[in-house]
Amino acid sequence: MMRSIVPLILLFATDAMAQHNHAEGHNEYATWASHKATNCCNNMDCGVLNDGEWRETSEGTQVKISGQWCPVLPEHFIIRGKSPDWSKAHACVQPDVKYSTGRKTPCERLLCFSGTPKS
Repeated sequence: MMRSIVPLILLFATDAMAQHNHAEGHNEYATWASHKATNCCNNMDCGVLNDGEWRETSEGTQVKISGQWCPVLPEHFIIRGKSPDWSKAHACVQPDVKYSTGRKTPCERLLCFSGTPKS
């Protein structure tokens, strides 16, 4: 039983990129807002994105959530607050939980995004 639970825990721990290292930037994330969310942070949703979790394409910025590449829309970019580290991309993503209206798709869970400066 325990052997089957450990892989599931690891799967969900890595599932929502941006769930790691939240505490390191919490003071900054707590001030974040976007056109989608007036408060992007609920003490666990935000964090630094690893290189394989976001990309710039000809179609625009994309973030990987639950194995799916999701477009970062204008409504996701932060309009209030600052990045804990401008050299890295950060995102706030709601956990994958069931709401009364059903599960949100991975892309619907993206709340806020802050990328790296363009060179």
